[in-house]
Amino acid sequence: MAFPIRNIETMDDLREAVETRDGVLTLLLEQVRDAYGAGRLGVHVRTAISKKLQGLGLGHYPDPLPTYQEEEVRLYTLGSGIADIIGAVLGPSREHDEEIRSAVGGEAAEVLEKVRELVCE
Repeated sequence: MAFPIRNIETMDDLREAVETRDGVLTLLLEQVRDAYGAGRLGVHVRTAISKKLQGLGLGHYPDPLPTYQEEEVRLYTLGSGIADIIGAVLGPSREHDEEIRSAVGGEAAEVLEKVRELVCE
């Protein structure tokens, strides 16, 4: 479960929070919405939040953003090694299998654990 991170009042604070946690952070969507400055999470607000995150160099999972504020969302720095691993996990292919193995040293148990951490959290 995501725990509230304090001092996130703006989208820039959100970006900084991700950066200070080595490029990956899971939050409640409510916190992301509040940092964006929206009151409700309609489809247009979620789309605008996604675009703003991308403009800040952040990706998110799930994509599209969830409907409910109580749901968790993982934010990560685009173009980073973490983004590569998340992309590899979410885009099944033999090439991505190799990428995942390489990222975790080739140990099958470790790969499975990393996949669980990235997808199931």
